[in-house]
Amino acid sequence: MNKYKKSKYNVSFEEDNKVIFVNYLTRAIATVDKEKAEMIKEILREPNREWKEEYKKLKDDLIYGGYLVNKYFDELQHLKMLNYISRYDTSSPVFTILSTLQCNFDCVYCYESKEGPSMTQETAQEISDYLCEIATKKRKISIGWFGGEPLVNFDVIKLINRNVIETCDKYHTDFVSSISTNGYLLDEDKAKYFDELDIKNVQITFDGPPQYHNKYRPLKGGKGTFETIYNNTKRLLEMTKETHISLRVNVGVENYDKIPELLEMFDDFPKERIRIYFRWIFQASEDNREFYAKLHEFKGLNSFKKISKFYIEAAKKGFKVFFPILTQNRYCEYDSVSSTVIGPKGEIYPCTVAIAKGAVFGKVTKNGIEYEKEKYLYWHKPDAFEDEECKNCKILPICMGGCRNARLQGSKGCPEEKRDVEHFAKVWYFTKTLENKCKICEVEK
Repeated sequence: MNKYKKSKYNVSFEEDNKVIFVNYLTRAIATVDKEKAEMIKEILREPNREWKEEYKKLKDDLIYGGYLVNKYFDELQHLKMLNYISRYDTSSPVFTILSTLQCNFDCVYCYESKEGPSMTQETAQEISDYLCEIATKKRKISIGWFGGEPLVNFDVIKLINRNVIETCDKYHTDFVSSISTNGYLLDEDKAKYFDELDIKNVQITFDGPPQYHNKYRPLKGGKGTFETIYNNTKRLLEMTKETHISLRVNVGVENYDKIPELLEMFDDFPKERIRIYFRWIFQASEDNREFYAKLHEFKGLNSFKKISKFYIEAAKKGFKVFFPILTQNRYCEYDSVSSTVIGPKGEIYPCTVAIAKGAVFGKVTKNGIEYEKEKYLYWHKPDAFEDEECKNCKILPICMGGCRNARLQGSKGCPEEKRDVEHFAKVWYFTKTLENKCKICEVEK
């Protein structure tokens, strides 16, 4: 008879008259009444007793959900395999391309220079040739546009996407494209190309309702940007058939209490094509230290708990909420040998928050990408499965070691969700429950 043990990645909590059991490894979520919860706890304490009748059925359910695992099953090794497959799989390369380092905004918290080169047509053609060659050999290729503000140099986006799409069509290669833009230049003349260019996902940032967004994210010179971006976002959804919007909402001290007001403003948007997530304003520069000091004090020790209420509020309003930490078997897209960040001169960076002088570790050439091997290997060196704290962390299945760039800068790189793993499980449960209720309502209509 098989012997079983309790999974290392179980979390449970009470809500009203129910008990919710979550497993971070399998992503299982189970809701039971308190009587059954006590039975489950008995089984988890002594999984190898000879359970009968209802207890036996509950035990089978626990095995199915991964709350109980075979006594000889090494969960850590299983996680390691999942992570390594994700990190070293080269079948579907992802390219993030910076069409320019220039930006038309003057955000108070920006960590980029806002100035710099834009990609020339000649460089774009060279990169396009390289990507087309890759597309002939892979089953899928993804291109994400970044900056600076990528729409400052829209002609380059059109050139590269068109060429790669043509090659993908010829060789039956799947093609995916996205863009991270501030949205100000996303006017009708550009929006009309998005279906043709297969740009299916657009990330746009809003920092609260107009009075706060305009303060945090003005144009150079100080002019507000909210109204233009809001109208451009609405028009893009009207003009395209399949483009989805990822709304990133940056939260700070001043706009914290006004985030619900922002959600109200998007209430009549097509929610089936919008997903939303919330992040504290990101400190990545030494400028404006007083601003960051106030934010750090305001967030407190459990910053995720404080921001998590917005996920629930958004889900209650029918929005799809998005937890980046739950999307893949690695921390982020740049934690992979298949992910490449290409700068406007064809230079190669490790990730989009490591775009600085000295961070370059390669270049696109006529012979493909030539890497500085020492820098490249150094970037990929950190490994959560060689770190004792990570190996014993309950949230490892959804974190996979945290931010690689932060680790190399001397900090741990842990996500803020780690500070209260039970509360994260609660928020995840609530939002999934609300999302499923909305789906039921849509069917009933």
